[in-house]
Amino acid sequence: MIETQETFNFTTMPFISGTLALIFGTFIFMFAIWRRNKRRKLTGISEFTCTDRMVNTKSTEKLLQFLALVLLISGFMLITFEALRIEDNAAHEVTTS
Repeated sequence: MIETQETFNFTTMPFISGTLALIFGTFIFMFAIWRRNKRRKLTGISEFTCTDRMVNTKSTEKLLQFLALVLLISGFMLITFEALRIEDNAAHEVTTS
């Protein structure tokens, strides 16, 4: 394999974007689960007393989990496709030289 800067430098923009999407998706997912568990405990009952706000709370948690899932999937896809693109470029450089 030819040693080019692109084969050693994996900090391309899609890789950074994918990593950030994975990190933010993980934190949002953990926050939504933490919030749901806090709401279900005895101390959370005093914070979420109003029944009409319960519908908004559950829908907000579902929306956060959906957003986190989209971020996790898109981050994983960005990293995977970028790794495949770099590997494909490296393979083409080897065969053409």
